[in-house]
Amino acid sequence: MTKKKITTILIFLLCVTIPILTLSLFPTPCGYGLCLLFYYPVIFFIGGLSAWTYYKFSDRLKLNKTVLILLMFLLDLTLLTYFYPKGEYFPTNQIRVARQVANEYGNLKPIDIFKATEDRNFLLITALYHKFDLPIETYGVRYCFIDKNGSCDNMFREFNYFIKDNKVVTNNSDFNYKLDLNEGFLSFTDTVEQIDFTFKVGYPDFGKYRKTFTNTSSELSDKGVRVTGLVNDIGILRVIVDENKPKFEYGFTKVFEKYLSLTK
Repeated sequence: MTKKKITTILIFLLCVTIPILTLSLFPTPCGYGLCLLFYYPVIFFIGGLSAWTYYKFSDRLKLNKTVLILLMFLLDLTLLTYFYPKGEYFPTNQIRVARQVANEYGNLKPIDIFKATEDRNFLLITALYHKFDLPIETYGVRYCFIDKNGSCDNMFREFNYFIKDNKVVTNNSDFNYKLDLNEGFLSFTDTVEQIDFTFKVGYPDFGKYRKTFTNTSSELSDKGVRVTGLVNDIGILRVIVDENKPKFEYGFTKVFEKYLSLTK
């Protein structure tokens, strides 16, 4: 194989490998769905075009081959950056967020996990789990009113909690709860517009009392799927409790966690 062919293959491999590794390192705005169905063909097309251009024209152009390769890589980088899925998970944005989180690390509190989960701020979540011994699961509670169409857009209250060292940590100062570790449940009571209710969920088996709820969670459990959401309709009031697992493992979050271990 000639030197020219070897160089052509290397150009193609570099043009394809670098953006694919970047995609595997950072989360993308729409996961591994439509974004990648579009972006992967772009990667291979640009890589193939660069390799073909070098193979066809490197001997014809009165230009140093090294300079030509550098110019092609610059053009590739520009095109790949232009077509790269945009949004908060864009690599430069993730690096900026990582710097912000690292600077705020000393002021972080366990309760910050609720906002971080809501915002899907994976780097802040990573920092919180690195700094504190947080539980795997957190829980979100929502009250809403059911309208005549059966929808529940009129939100009355939202709050969160998690359980650590047999204690409940919440961002709701009015949370009236009972945690019974012997029976394995957490219950809370509340009154909303003269509607009194008690809501009971299992702990640590969140779906333990699923058959008392008004949604399809019992059907899901029969199929062997872990229950992560329980709903109870009390008149026109709907009470919803969701179990969340905030921490996701991405390439960049793992790198960021290692950075925190070295610097904090």
